Amino acid sequence: MFKSINFKEGDITEGIVTSIKKYGVFLSFEGGYIGLLHISEISTNFVNNISNFFKIGDLVTVLIKEIDKTSKFLKVSIKDLPDELNEYKEILPSKKVTSYLKEIDFSKLEKALPKMVEEEIERENNYEL
Repeated sequence: MFKSINFKEGDITEGIVTSIKKYGVFLSFEGGYIGLLHISEISTNFVNNISNFFKIGDLVTVLIKEIDKTSKFLKVSIKDLPDELNEYKEILPSKKVTSYLKEIDFSKLEKALPKMVEEEIERENNYEL
């Protein structure tokens, strides 16, 4: 039988990668808990392929976001960890996204932005409560 663990939301703990899917990583934790690290909880940048970052058996530090004590299921996050514990914070945006952004012509916005900011400040100054 599993020993009793008293996880709380906000706790930082380690889990072992047991399965890798396109949408996330399943982890095994002490006390018989299992958890899902959804792809959106790995980095603030776009993660294209989870398999580039994890393999079965990896020990991963995570922050517990939600707990279902009945089913012993945890929703966990890496991107919400303190920076010093987040080894994935430097994940760069995918090349597909960055190459797409390079193709966008921002010059019109760049020229218009000062006037837009000035108009917004003027509107805010003229706003009466």
